[in-house]
Order: sequence, then structure tokens, then C-alpha cells
Amino acid sequence: MFLKFIPPHHLKLLPGIFIVLLIFACSPPKSGMAKELSTLADLQKQEQAAHLQEEPAILVNMLNDTLVQIKNGEVTSFTKDQMTSRFMQYFDAVEFIKWEDSQPPVYAISDDGTMAHVLIRKHVEVSIETDTIPTREITDFAWTELWKKKDGRWKMYVVTSTESVRE
Repeated sequence: MFLKFIPPHHLKLLPGIFIVLLIFACSPPKSGMAKELSTLADLQKQEQAAHLQEEPAILVNMLNDTLVQIKNGEVTSFTKDQMTSRFMQYFDAVEFIKWEDSQPPVYAISDDGTMAHVLIRKHVEVSIETDTIPTREITDFAWTELWKKKDGRWKMYVVTSTESVRE
């Protein structure tokens, strides 16, 4: 309906106008948001280092006072003390061979810069330490981390995860 009021010789301009609108719609994040994205990316690097160095304190420091985990049809809440214990047990049981991105993380931040989510895919290989022969386990993980700003710092408050163990 709108197009019938545009003279035919002006219709040739529509693709160019559309491209210009797309460029402005896909502009880079505002400088403040770019800083927040960089901070979240740094936190992802810290998570990797903490796993490879088996340092639960680094991981727990990133958490909200209570972390909600959604996994295997269950919704469970953990305190920081509980998460410290869980990480220590996990790190005592495995030795990391690989803990790397299967694809780059995907970041999204709310317009007001107070909430974010990160979509992650990891390829993880561990040696499970037992009394007998060590076993190598290869797992592909995908998870969503929900973050919110608390006192000027990003804190993770929800993790939803899936995993696929390779045989």
C-alpha cells in the first residue's frame, strides 16, 4: 500500500536505504556496554583458569550469595560454602586435560547494564583419579550463565546446563 505512493524511479533507492538502516541497527555496542562485555569475557577467562588450576576460591568469588543450578530436571540452590565444597570434591576427583570453548561464548546485556547472560559451549577432557587405573572422560557441555550487577561487580546467580559424555 505504501509503495504505490512512491514514484517508480524512487523505488530503486529502497535497497540502499534498507542497507543504511541495517548498518545503524547493527551498530557496535555503546562504549559502556563494550566495557561490560569485556568484563564478562574476562570472567570467562578466569573461569577457565580456575578450572585448569583447580582453584575453587576464584570460581566462588564470582557467585552471588546463592547460586541456582538447573540441571537434569532439578532446580537446586547452593550457598557459596556449598559450592566451595562441591568444587573441592570435583577438583580432587579429576585432572583436567582440556577445558576449552567449542565455540566463542555469546554475550547479551540488558539495556540498563545490570543483567547479562552468557551462552557457553565447552569441550572438557579429564582424567578421573581412582584407586585403580585412571579413566579419561570426554564431555561436551552447553550452559547458560545469568549474571547481575551487585555493588558494581558482576555476580553469577543462575546456571542452566546440559552435557553429553562421549563414549
